[in-house]
Amino acid sequence: MKSEEKSYVEFIKVLSFLAASARGCVDEPPLYGPFRLVDAISRLIDFVLREKVLPENKFLVDIKKFIDENKFKVMLSEEEFVKFLDELVKRFARELREKV
Repeated sequence: MKSEEKSYVEFIKVLSFLAASARGCVDEPPLYGPFRLVDAISRLIDFVLREKVLPENKFLVDIKKFIDENKFKVMLSEEEFVKFLDELVKRFARELREKV
């Protein structure tokens, strides 16, 4: 398989995950929606870095690590998961503020 086709397949996998997640949100507990969204962020970053859509950068690597280390708090503590989401939004806001 050509690298372009491989990249396409990887991208379709992420989109398929989003479609399945959307369907899952209909029947799942409400907190699973935010979990699936942050997991999608991690998957998109992984795709972008692995396929070299963008050059690797420290922010993307660090934010992916932060997500992967914290996303499963949804299973342990709603309060801790919400704190994680608040911090995630702050980190994105700081990055945007620095770049814009």
